[in-house]
Amino acid sequence: MSGNTLGKLFTVTTAGESHGAALVAIVDGCPPGMELCEADLQ
Repeated sequence: MSGNTLGKLFTVTTAGESHGAALVAIVDGCPPGMELCEADLQ
């Protein structure tokens, strides 16, 4: 699917229903052991 991935170093891919109750976001490219919290992704 094109159009739902953003970024080069860190990529963010989203999925879900357009008017659904939830959205899936996959953040890829993070180094092992890197701590992230919800606020980092907002």
